[in-house]
Amino acid sequence: MGTRGRLPVRGPDCMDQQQARTDPYGVRGLRRNTYMHILVTNDDGLWAQGIQALVAAIPAEHTISVVAPASPQSAKGHSLTMHKPLRVTKVDDYVHPGVDAWSVSGTPVDCMMLGLDTLVEQKVDIVFSGINHGDNLGDDLPYSGTVSGAYEAFLSGYPSIAFSTAFPRTGNPGFDFSPITWFLQKMLPLIPELIGINQPLTKSFSNELNGSLFLNVNAPNCPVSDVKGIRIVPQGRRRYAHRVTASVDQFGAPIYWIGGDVPPIPQEGTDVTAVADGYISVTPLGIDLTDYILLERLQQLGTFAGLTPASQ
Repeated sequence: MGTRGRLPVRGPDCMDQQQARTDPYGVRGLRRNTYMHILVTNDDGLWAQGIQALVAAIPAEHTISVVAPASPQSAKGHSLTMHKPLRVTKVDDYVHPGVDAWSVSGTPVDCMMLGLDTLVEQKVDIVFSGINHGDNLGDDLPYSGTVSGAYEAFLSGYPSIAFSTAFPRTGNPGFDFSPITWFLQKMLPLIPELIGINQPLTKSFSNELNGSLFLNVNAPNCPVSDVKGIRIVPQGRRRYAHRVTASVDQFGAPIYWIGGDVPPIPQEGTDVTAVADGYISVTPLGIDLTDYILLERLQQLGTFAGLTPASQ
């Protein structure tokens, strides 16, 4: 681990009587003095602009480790590399002096497994994935390597946040990551409270909340001064049209390109609409994919048909 270590934390046991009355959970002192070990990954590769902007935006008092793909892995979803070995290259002083980084010849999920289980020795407090070059909204999520990197960390018991910046608008020459880095500066002081670092075990801050944070954050591609605000919204739907394009190669053989056109009318009240309207979207995600309404209907149908016991 590099030289960017954590400083001592002032916990609830150190509070004086005045603070105990005005700040019973120690949140004020915690926000000033709690420093985290942040593990960073992405799907655009270790040397992409987005991940470097993310690491550069993290204040120096935090410890940072980076495990990211050696090459772009966009749209790899939650895929693993299982039939060939992975190669790892160590990079010292990545973006900041003292930041340890590793490039991995695999997917974002490979990176998280290697990082959390093997490469990073110091305890990780939270995982950041991104900043992705392009938004991850609605139906994008199952395909996204950025979201899957954060998802793998969440499945492994670590709080995680995926960050993405929308594709450039017409006439915009590139990506402006300033809305995400601005959001990160606002979000960082709240993270210890959200994930329960050094919180007393009360109903509000219980062990059940530890590790339960999984957020998908998307920002419009514009200067931060043009951002209208932040919206906490559910995941929407964004079904692409013309997903397959047929063509021929130089020999006349048929070939196909996978892609698609973004639908012109987004779903209102969701992450898709929020970013289109100029807001940063924050969407809490989870693990459980069960459709509980259909589950109940199927259980009732099974009982009526004599297929399942009535006591189920």
